Order: sequence, then structure tokens, then C-alpha cells
Amino acid sequence: MPFVTITATQSFTHEQKKTLVQKTSDAVVETLGSAITSVRVMLHELPGGHYMAAGQLDSPAVNFRVDLIAGRADQQKAALIAALSKAAHAATGTSEDDIRVWMVEIPSTNVGIAGGKTAASIGR
Repeated sequence: MPFVTITATQSFTHEQKKTLVQKTSDAVVETLGSAITSVRVMLHELPGGHYMAAGQLDSPAVNFRVDLIAGRADQQKAALIAALSKAAHAATGTSEDDIRVWMVEIPSTNVGIAGGKTAASIGR
């Protein structure tokens, strides 16, 4: 934990994808202080005709959903939002105007981790 799901509307090269997921992972570690071993990043690409923004089909976008255990400071969350936006722009060239980040904070009692234990039960 955290888990980051990236949804993108356009196809990127293998190198762009690699850079995007690496910069995403780095941003989480640097802004939240998460251990690299606990960070998960998934990339989903939407085929043409599967996304609309502002009434425009297939408009370019990179969207992040970050699921994390509740309790991070607002400053950390703001720093992560800024870092992810910059990472996506640097990796893909997508305008920061077309990048969005959603954070979903989950109580530690609702997170199952290593060995089927709740995060709360091991002090997280």
C-alpha cells in the first residue's frame, strides 16, 4: 500500500509506459515516504471510443487513482498530487491540464496485507 492505478486514453510507447510507472512509483516513495516494497502501480490503457471529457470523445488524459491507508498529512497528499501530474507530463507529454489524481483513503481496519492480516492489526 499505496496502490496506484493509472488509466490513460492514448497508446504510449513501451519506453513511455516504463517511464510513467517508474516516475509514479518514485513520486509515491518521495512524497509519502512509503517503502518501495509496499508500492504497487498498474497501468490501464483505454482503447479509442472509451473515454469522453468535456463532451469530446477520445480527448487525451492520464488519470491516477491512489488507494492508500488513511492518515497522511494534507501536505503529503498535495505533494503527491503535484508529483504525479509532473511525472505523467514528463513521461508522456500529456498536458497537465489533462491529468487528474484521485486519492481514496482507506481505514487500516479495511486493508488486508501480508499473511491475510489487517493493516491495523500490525500497527499500521
